[in-house]
Parts: sequence; C-alpha cells; structure tokens
Amino acid sequence: MIKEVAIVVGNGASRRSFDLRKMAESMGDQRPVIYGCNALYREFAPDFDLPDYLVAIDDGMMEELDSCGFPKEKIVIPLAGERWEPADLHPNGNRPRSNSGMCAIKAAIRDGAKTLLCLGFDSFLFDRAQSISNLFDGTNNYGPETRASEWDNLGRIRFMKYLAGKNPNIDFVFVYPKGMDAVPIGMPNVYQTTYEELVEEA
Repeated sequence: MIKEVAIVVGNGASRRSFDLRKMAESMGDQRPVIYGCNALYREFAPDFDLPDYLVAIDDGMMEELDSCGFPKEKIVIPLAGERWEPADLHPNGNRPRSNSGMCAIKAAIRDGAKTLLCLGFDSFLFDRAQSISNLFDGTNNYGPETRASEWDNLGRIRFMKYLAGKNPNIDFVFVYPKGMDAVPIGMPNVYQTTYEELVEEA
C-alpha cells in the first residue's frame, strides 16, 4: 500500500456506485490505505478485507463494532476529547460533536498521508437532499438521532476549512460522481474531482 495517499470513505449516498473493492484489487500493492467510517464494514462482511482501518465515535456504533467480527486491530476509536470539534475553533466553549469522517481524515494525516481522496462526504454538496443522505439511514445505529441536518453541514464546512488551514501541506481531494457540485471550501489545498477521473487515473 502507498501510505502517502489515503482514501477516506464517508457514507453519503454519492458513493453508492463506486466499487471500492474493484478499485483496490485493480491497484494491487500500489493502492492507497483505506479508512472507512462506522458501518462501512458491513459491505465487506464476512471477510472484512476492506477497509484497512475503520473509525467510529458514537457509543452505539462502537458497541456494534465490538461484536461484529471486524478485526479489532483495524478499529480506530479517537480519544474522548477528539470526538468534539477543536476548542480553538469554538472559543465560546460550545464545541459541537465531531463526526467519523473528519476523525478518519485526522487519523490518515497522523499516519503520514499527504494526499487524501475523500469519498461519500455528501455534507459538502449543494443539493439539499443529497447533502444529508446516508447509505445506512434507517438501519441499526442510524436512526433519527444520528441523522445530519443542513445546520450540521454548515458546521462541517467550517470545520473542513479550519482543518485545511491547519494542514497546508496536505491535499484534500473530494470525489463525487460527475454532475454533483460541492460548496467551495475556499482553501488552496482543497480540491474536487469525479469518480470517473479517479478511476481513469488509477
């Protein structure tokens, strides 16, 4: 695997048509390290060949992972303080809960990745319905209490801009199907490309 490049997989519905296993197999030993979020492991049962690491921050999801058979050495549970947005982003002390996608991005950076290809981060999309989509909506640990809102999206955009500013030497590439447009983050190291272009380059 190429550790300088990471694929970070969120669970927005925009990634529905992207075949992660096919891409990984086509690249062999030269593929990037793959970080997934929450219930992504369900798509790769029972072998759990992917993802390489799985990040979760919610109690219900952590309980599920504890008994699902996914290899424990591949599970990343951020420290309690890292499950909230950074204090210096919220000087008034009112820190919102973070999300697994952003925690997975931070884990990839800590592990040495310099280029992050981010799939399924739909909270950055213009389309309202698409921006709050989740492939696992309505399943175990994906009830109304965990569902993102448009208000959450605004906070996630702000958090992404903050994170890009704190990591100017990291390239953040958000990948969506052709025709889907994301809100500009407004940072020189944040880009958008399409699934089609990513597969061609691979």
